[in-house]
Amino acid sequence: MRAIRKIVIAPTAFKGSLSPLEAAQAMERGVRRALPHVETDILPLADGGDGMLECLATAGVCRLHRHRVSDALGRMHNAPYGISADGSTGFIEMAQICGLAQLRPEERDPRRTTTLGVGEMISHLLHAGVGRLVIGLGGSATNDGGAGALVALGWQILDKGGNAVPPGNAGLKQVHRVVPASRESTDVEVILAADVRNPLLGKRGATAVFAPQKGATADQLPEMERAMRRWAMAVHRAIGRKISRAPGTGAAGGLGFGLLAHFPQARLLSGADLVMQAVGFEQALRDADLVLTGEGRVDETTLHGKLLLRVVRTARKWGAPVAVLCGQFVGDYSSLATYGVTHCESLVSQTVSQEEAMRQAADLLEEKTAKLCRQI
Repeated sequence: MRAIRKIVIAPTAFKGSLSPLEAAQAMERGVRRALPHVETDILPLADGGDGMLECLATAGVCRLHRHRVSDALGRMHNAPYGISADGSTGFIEMAQICGLAQLRPEERDPRRTTTLGVGEMISHLLHAGVGRLVIGLGGSATNDGGAGALVALGWQILDKGGNAVPPGNAGLKQVHRVVPASRESTDVEVILAADVRNPLLGKRGATAVFAPQKGATADQLPEMERAMRRWAMAVHRAIGRKISRAPGTGAAGGLGFGLLAHFPQARLLSGADLVMQAVGFEQALRDADLVLTGEGRVDETTLHGKLLLRVVRTARKWGAPVAVLCGQFVGDYSSLATYGVTHCESLVSQTVSQEEAMRQAADLLEEKTAKLCRQI
């Protein structure tokens, strides 16, 4: 390996332990212990889910502010959002508004959770006059097809008696008629940042694929799918077009579907690519001698389109070797080598359990980074 003068530090979240920025800071401390004179460039990354706002703010893409909105269970809390320096672009991370990580395990029930707070945040930014919205769709606790968000944006979702249906997926089985918001929102550019392409319904849809991760049991899924299908049919009648099969409409428990119904001009983009481009990751590689990246768990799925693989491929394009640090590695290290990964260190080992690794993630990540840098 060539002499190391500059290291780009670009991890994503170690879920349950460290945010992307916390992981990057721990890795930088490790670099300083082993290579105190090396230049470092901290560029934490996210894919539209947990940590997206933090990554963009760290890179100076936006400034963070807070607004009081509803969480996934309708409780008011102060959630962050971002505004670009010129005030033209608003950034929303749904994981910070109605995210799964915000709920205790016993609170997780995608039949009850709502995207209402996302709609409240969108409304706040539109009233602030932004002309562009970037909405990260990952990390949700919801499965309401975006119904809650649409209510906050002025839609009426009514039962047979003309009354508003209850929030959450459970309320969707009562939907009889949907009245779209009277105010048009077609003059704002809307980007939906997500790295899932699932449609709203079916075997690859929001309910079948993602609801179990949010607390749904197997026997609840058929009824939840029927409610989502009823919701989709009502929305299709209201807007005069069918959109439920579009790739990405199943993102964030169907929030992609709801937002596309309200914003027909919305574009679904890769969250990973959007964040990497916004923070200038590729430009930072031009004079980098090493890239340090990582995430909570590295396994075979990592090599099938996840953010970490995008990092490795981009670094390879610029001839920068990559070292990976992860919470836990499952698989064969040689599979990483074929993609250009030169070293891999895991926090979990024969002497450190997964529970201990999660409790002491920052200290262990610093130690492992220092060890790796001494070996290179």
